[in-house]
Amino acid sequence: MTANHPRFFYIHAVYPFALLVVLSAAIHFFDIDRLVADYFYGLQGHSWAWKGSWLAERVLHQGGRSLSLLIALVVFMAMLLAYARASFRRHQKPLLYLFCAAGGSSLLVSILKALLAVSCPWEFARYGGQLPYHSVIEQLMLRNGAGCFPAAHASAGYAWVAVYFVGCIYASRWRWVGLAMALLFGLALGVAQQIRGAHFISHDLWTLAVCWFYCLGLCLYMFSKQPERSYAGLLCH
Repeated sequence: MTANHPRFFYIHAVYPFALLVVLSAAIHFFDIDRLVADYFYGLQGHSWAWKGSWLAERVLHQGGRSLSLLIALVVFMAMLLAYARASFRRHQKPLLYLFCAAGGSSLLVSILKALLAVSCPWEFARYGGQLPYHSVIEQLMLRNGAGCFPAAHASAGYAWVAVYFVGCIYASRWRWVGLAMALLFGLALGVAQQIRGAHFISHDLWTLAVCWFYCLGLCLYMFSKQPERSYAGLLCH
């Protein structure tokens, strides 16, 4: 099943989009953003006491970002090696895709974050800030926040869903391991920021969505034509 096969498109575009709509609606109608933020805020004595903690700040916040940059550096060096040595030539395009997909999705999240100007939890009076609380949908219309949607930090993990699509290119069963690791990485970074009061759960959901659909779109753009002989083809069953 190649990237231009209808089943590939339904599995990787239509179904995830439908799931995104359902989850976003559930978060909005059941006010899950507020409920989760209330829980973390109350757990810390009605403050963001863990905001500067060693685990949340140094390990997951700073360390997670550094790890993602290190992985990107390794991918970049591998890409240069593939272009420098003929024996690695068959890996040029997948490595180029991996670097551009991971880097591009993170960049896109950062751009959207700056443009949309949605508030962080800690900006609301409910959580020690100054602004009256509003849902994310209302905030998208108000646009009076510091810029916290989507969640840029979580994109350092979720951007690596690109590894899954590289696994598709090689028809590798290891693509599921890559997908699981990217999701766990992004989830860990996202939860850490929620504990610190920097993001709501919807921010992280949309970060994953931006990363997924950007990586998917780039994969379709680069590999939807007849697969090269050196690839097994896009065989995501």
